[in-house]
Amino acid sequence: MKRTLLTLLGFAIGISGLAAALPKGPVKVFILAGQSNMEGAGKVEGDPKRNGGKGSLSHLAGNSEKYKHLKDKEGKWIERDDVLIWYLGRKGKLAPGFGARPGAIGPEYAFGHVMGDAIGEPVLLIKTAWGGKSLQKDFRPPSSGGELGPYYTEMLGYVKEVLGNLGKHFPDLKGRAHEVVGFGWHQGWNDGCGMPATLEYEKNLANFIRDVRKELGIKNLPFVIADSGFGGVNQKVESPPPDS
Repeated sequence: MKRTLLTLLGFAIGISGLAAALPKGPVKVFILAGQSNMEGAGKVEGDPKRNGGKGSLSHLAGNSEKYKHLKDKEGKWIERDDVLIWYLGRKGKLAPGFGARPGAIGPEYAFGHVMGDAIGEPVLLIKTAWGGKSLQKDFRPPSSGGELGPYYTEMLGYVKEVLGNLGKHFPDLKGRAHEVVGFGWHQGWNDGCGMPATLEYEKNLANFIRDVRKELGIKNLPFVIADSGFGGVNQKVESPPPDS
């Protein structure tokens, strides 16, 4: 679990370089999408009967000066007024609990804190993630041909609905202009389980990026791809057929 939390923090660092070049003005919107890694399984509260609660966000915040700012003087989790999140209908100020379950966190938590500290304008995170999904099928982009992935369509549908109704979802943002400034993608496990999904992943991912940029009308929308590292550098995938 410690590795999971460090991965989430590392994801935030990887995309934080985007903030320095962002202009002042509209609400800064980041899209976070993918499968279970983006959903997030980092525990907020640990079980004191198991390893003394270690491996949880609460243990980290209570035992490291670096993360004490995550709680107030009463020991309650701080909600950020300047960072808002929408995750498949769950929405509010950034705080623990926007992972796959209310008691979990995903990459959005550390990422939101990094972006909130770096950007002067309000930050909005739109998170769309579902466990066990592949890029070959579920998120398959139009340019890859074949049957369009239903979750590709659903992802963009949610993004457009939220952006088109900011005031409804977040009254504090009513009347504010917005700007989509970054896309975080954390997915790949299902495509690494066998051929031919593995062989076509690079093509599908490149098509996915180009198609999303085109769909949102943002030619050079920055993308950051997180690497889960399951299996390490020696991970093996079944050999491709002889004629591939």
